[in-house]
Formats: sequence, structure tokens, C-alpha cells
Amino acid sequence: MQLTEQNVQEVIVEASKHKAVFIFFYINAKECEKAASALKTAISEDNSYISLVEADVTQRVGQAIAGQLGLQSVPTLVIMQNSRPVDALQGDEIVEKLPETIKKYMPSAAQLLIEEAQRLEAEDKTAEALVKAQEAYTQDEKNTNTKLVYARLLIKQKSLQKAHTILDNLHREEQDLQEFKDLLSALTLAEQAQDSPALKELENKYKNSPENTDIVIQYAVALSEVGKKEQALAILYSVLAKDLGNENVKKTFLDILNTLGGDPLQNRYRRKLYTLMY
Repeated sequence: MQLTEQNVQEVIVEASKHKAVFIFFYINAKECEKAASALKTAISEDNSYISLVEADVTQRVGQAIAGQLGLQSVPTLVIMQNSRPVDALQGDEIVEKLPETIKKYMPSAAQLLIEEAQRLEAEDKTAEALVKAQEAYTQDEKNTNTKLVYARLLIKQKSLQKAHTILDNLHREEQDLQEFKDLLSALTLAEQAQDSPALKELENKYKNSPENTDIVIQYAVALSEVGKKEQALAILYSVLAKDLGNENVKKTFLDILNTLGGDPLQNRYRRKLYTLMY
């Protein structure tokens, strides 16, 4: 994008609040052509994280911005973030150091995964979002946003013990965040639901009549709804191991499996069922 007097506010000041803006200061001369070509090849116009702005210093607006930044020569590349210069390359080092400089301002693989998790969450694909968030957390356990998004999705999927582990190990400054406090409240409410009188009543019925498949199914469904999916699957599997022909139990078992969306538990219990069947 070419810098003009009309777009300077938009493409530098406003844009740099959301992404890194690489401003390439140049003149129409051979010494600038190699750097210009490298930049245009490396930074596409649809890049979501970096934008390239070309500033011809023979033009008034390019000259003015170069003067404000105290530039002495061209070609020069200045990186802006939040309306401030944060990095610069000059002359031959623009081409030499461009790959490593771009890498600094592009998101990591973990950041891309957590962005994908948030997109899936917004589409109500919580199970799929949790898988992405777990991958992101595995790659970068120190990132605060990753930890909070992962914990939120764990709570939504009722994986409360894992959520507790994440939240219990946040640093003090992270615990001061309102999002942490909100998640802690959500976790407390979810844990209270797991100990509801209705669930306790079903548990007692199951203990008294473990051979009653109607009670088994009711108890397994209730366990699944409060996030105790592994316990629910184990109970149903114990019935199927004795009577694979029980279609109601098998259907409930498969329904719970289908809610797991990529959780390792899903593949484990699918393999166990296939072993029984074949």
C-alpha cells in the first residue's frame, strides 16, 4: 500500500494498533529495488498480522514521516506497533534480516491454535475448540490468554479437574484479572452441580440396582451432563461387555462418545467397543 496524505492516519496510526506496520522508506533508485521486491514477496496484502506501507521520501508525506522518525538514509524499514516505532532495518540488512524480523511479528503456532479455538467456540463447536486449545496449551503453557481460554473451554465441557489444575497454577498477577475471577466463579458453580441431590439419588439407585439398564442409562446420562463422561462410559461399557445386544445402552454409549469431539477418551472407548464387536 502506498502512503498518501489521505491515508496516513489510517494505514499507520490506526492500523498499528491492531497489527505490525512495516513502513518502507525509499526513493526511485536501484539501491531500493531489491529491498522493495523482497518486502512485497514476503508480505502479502491479505496478511492478517503485518501490513506493508511504502513511503516515497521524495513525496511530501513520506518526507514528513521520515523526518519525524529522524531517518538519515534510504532504503529504511521501520516497524510500528501501537503508533510507535519498535524496530528498524537499513540498507542491505532489510533483505538479510527480513525473514527473522517478520517471524518476530507473526503469531506463533500456539497463538494460531488458540485463535482457531476461539473461532470454533464462537460457532458453538466447543468440543472441537477444546482440542485446539489443548494443543495450544501443550505448545505454550506460559501464555496467559492461552491458559484462560483453555480453562474456559474445560469448564464448558465439564472437565473440571483439569480446569482446576490450570486455574490453581496461575501467577498472582494473572489471578488479579477479572477473567480469572469470572472463571473461578463458573468453576465453583459447575462443581456444585456435580454434587446435586438429583445426581446423588441416581447414584444410590444405581448402586442398589446395577443390573437395571433403565437406571444405568439415566445415571450415565446424568454423569455425562455434569462432565463425568469417562465414568459414564465405563458404566455403560460394563453393561455392553456382558450384553452387546442391548441397543438402548449401546445408543447412549455412542451418543456420549459423539459429544467428545476429538478428546482422547473418544478414541479409547471406540476401540474398546470395536474390540467387543469384532
